[in-house]
Amino acid sequence: MIVARASTEAPGEGIIGAVATQVQNSLPGSDSEAVVYPATLTDYVNSEQSGVAAMRQLIQSYEARCPSSKIALLGYSQGAQVVGDVVCGTSEKFFNSTPALSTSLSKNVVAIIQMGDPSHVVGLPQDVGNSTKDGIFPRNNTASCASYASITQSYCNANDTFCDSGSSIPVHLSYVQVYGSQAAQFIEEKVASSNVSTTSTTNGNSSSTGSSAGSSASSTTKPKSNKGTATR
Repeated sequence: MIVARASTEAPGEGIIGAVATQVQNSLPGSDSEAVVYPATLTDYVNSEQSGVAAMRQLIQSYEARCPSSKIALLGYSQGAQVVGDVVCGTSEKFFNSTPALSTSLSKNVVAIIQMGDPSHVVGLPQDVGNSTKDGIFPRNNTASCASYASITQSYCNANDTFCDSGSSIPVHLSYVQVYGSQAAQFIEEKVASSNVSTTSTTNGNSSSTGSSAGSSASSTTKPKSNKGTATR
């Protein structure tokens, strides 16, 4: 699991790290790594885009080391926007445009969890909660997220300061308490039901096995790195 913390949280996985911990307790061999980025409010745009670059690099580096691993992306608040911009590309006003995650990198992503996403758009299939309004930085290009809808849960409740353009910080901080177990179970189910594509080389010939997320369950053998970044 690759985890992006919320604004102003200390370096590490932040409060959403509790979801990653639940998954690790249920799935032996799974592990997680925090995205290293500023997570500041004072220079939010540059901070968020630093997070996008850092998470994208983590995905790329991990897949190079462990090409058959299953990856879950988790983000809270600013971290949730980071997750969305990584997979869907950046299309929000005030932010520099970035491309969507390439197929070569997205093929291993089997679950996405966003909590309190400032780029939330109401009425999308992946939305969970009772929010009725867009976030403070609504995503303009939601079509680019459509292919991820079945593996995504985006949690947002009414009056959340950031994802619902409301005025309640307590609502914004409540998602792990309210939805944490649901989010962990969602990741576990997606890991169990996915079969990640892998490529192997034999006698100089490249061959592909498996299929993308959403296929029948299978198990893979993973190498263990010093700091794992994916749910396998």
